[in-house]
Amino acid sequence: MSNEKLFPKSYQKNPFMDYNHIEICEVSLDHSLLKATITPESKNPYGMLHGGLIYTMLDCVAGITARADGNDYVTQNVYVNYMSNVKDQPEIYAESEVIKRGKTVTVVHALVRTPSGQILATAEVNMFRIEKRT
Repeated sequence: MSNEKLFPKSYQKNPFMDYNHIEICEVSLDHSLLKATITPESKNPYGMLHGGLIYTMLDCVAGITARADGNDYVTQNVYVNYMSNVKDQPEIYAESEVIKRGKTVTVVHALVRTPSGQILATAEVNMFRIEKRT
């Protein structure tokens, strides 16, 4: 069985990820990995990765990991530590791990790194479970 069939909520269509050239590499119940292909539009005026792209990667990977349990989530809050930045990378990766699944809030630790492992940012993300509407 494919990963997409095991975790359909994690693989639901996300036009914002498509727009930012972000793709899912791995999903499991408590861990996910994303890759962003860097384009000229991914950079700030100084030629470095835009902080908004880094934030987007953190938010998206946390949401994908939270939704692996089959529920719907929205971001409740995010605390980001920007650690470093780079200019000449063809891609970057975001990874996340569930720290705690509660009844309404799932806490996720996420990071963004280069292919060689240089950490660009870390975050703690609280994902709020929303009830299914009928």
